[in-house]
Amino acid sequence: MDILIASNRQLPIRYYVDKAIWIRRGGCSINPQMTLPFFVEIEIKNSLNLQIIIDYIFEFQRQYKQTELQILIKDAHILTKINELLTYNIPHQHTITIQQL
Repeated sequence: MDILIASNRQLPIRYYVDKAIWIRRGGCSINPQMTLPFFVEIEIKNSLNLQIIIDYIFEFQRQYKQTELQILIKDAHILTKINELLTYNIPHQHTITIQQL
C-alpha cells in the first residue's frame, strides 16, 4: 500500500492494470490517523502515473457538492508530487488533508 485515502463518502474501486495502479478497498491495515469511515488503499508500481490518482480524486469530488478526504502517503517523493498537483485545483467546498505515513 503506497497511498491510503479516507473519505466521508464511499470511494470507488478502480484497477488500471496497464498503468500498474490498483485502487481497492482497504483491509486490515487501517491507520489510526484516519478518522473518516470510507477508505481505499492504492498501490502504485510507477510513480510517473500520478496524474491518474489526481484524476480519480477530481472525478470523485465532482460527484458531490461537499467531500472530505484524508490522504496518507508512504513515499516522500509521491507526497511532494501529489501536493503539487492538488494544491491549486481543490474547490472550496472540498477539504483535503495530506500527510506522510
